[in-house]
Amino acid sequence: MTSLVWTSIRTTAEALDDADALAGLRLRYDLVPGVIRVDGHSGGPMPRTSPARLRRFVQHRWEPRSGRTSGESDWRREARLTADALAPLVGAAAGELTVAESTSINLFKALVAAAKLRPGRPVLAVGRDCFATDRCLAQSAADHIGGRLQLIDGVDGLNALDVDQVAVVALSHVDLRSGAVRDAESITAEIHRRGALTLWDLSHSAGALDVDLHRWDADFAIGCGHKYLGGSATAPSFGFVAERHLELSPTGGLRHPLAEGFAGPAATLAATELRDVLAILDGVPGSALAAKTTGLVELFLERVGEFCDDATVEVRTPDTRRRAQVCLRHEQAQRIADLLSDRSVLVEYAEPDLLRFNFAPAWLSYVDVWHAAERLHATLHEIR
Repeated sequence: MTSLVWTSIRTTAEALDDADALAGLRLRYDLVPGVIRVDGHSGGPMPRTSPARLRRFVQHRWEPRSGRTSGESDWRREARLTADALAPLVGAAAGELTVAESTSINLFKALVAAAKLRPGRPVLAVGRDCFATDRCLAQSAADHIGGRLQLIDGVDGLNALDVDQVAVVALSHVDLRSGAVRDAESITAEIHRRGALTLWDLSHSAGALDVDLHRWDADFAIGCGHKYLGGSATAPSFGFVAERHLELSPTGGLRHPLAEGFAGPAATLAATELRDVLAILDGVPGSALAAKTTGLVELFLERVGEFCDDATVEVRTPDTRRRAQVCLRHEQAQRIADLLSDRSVLVEYAEPDLLRFNFAPAWLSYVDVWHAAERLHATLHEIR
């Protein structure tokens, strides 16, 4: 029964690749033949080496300091140029973005900055679905301001809080437990109505979904550079502060509250590498990336729905077309991840029993997704 369906979906995948307006993007990445990356947490593929990239690498390593532009350090220049390249993908102006540090450090900075804008409100409300390191840094931010941290289950968790006490609400655009994409615009409006500020984590959406911080009227945002944006595992994070919240510098002009970051050759090269991969997405609308992401997810779910009918497997898919990942729950999730790795499919494992399949539209093809589903099918059959 399934062989006919299987062949049909393979044919569908090939047809979708032929019609894919973004298919040319993957040719600009240095992809490992046969390996399908749906893990999303250990760095994206590097761009194919270009003469321009080699020249920049040589400049940062060996160009005498006296030959560099005065008044702006290498790190600040690279961070600024990288922020300029990233801004269109998240619906921000370049001056509102900074590139530095890790996502957790930027979370700490943004929470503290937001708390300063809401004096007398000691509660920092943070989504429970964040990573453990984020929770640690959020607690540190609460301690730093003499306030308290409140973990919440999405925006509904606000109903249990004293709204007059909340300074800022920090949520991930994508719920990591289900893959659901939150309606950031309406949630932001509701949080503003309660008098608090918003802080969105875009780590699991920027580069895969349609993100528009200006349309959302967001106050703060953070995100990693290594998931759908394609940066390496050492890629710096980014931070957004709406222009209305930028601080006046003592020397004149505006100062970005999250701009103070690490410096040095390693950081400079990491920013340069991130700028190189962002250049691949130059001019690509977020709506086009989101449309392909949706197509990749739907193709995967179409095939998975044919064989994930075992009671031991739970495919957690939100009832919406907007999504960039599929969550699969199984008591042997770790073993499934290992066996998939043996079959050259890299997935994201989260203890104790969750697998996440992340679909990057820039470098994944529809046939890649077909192969990932095929190998998942074989893996589940093997462990039964």
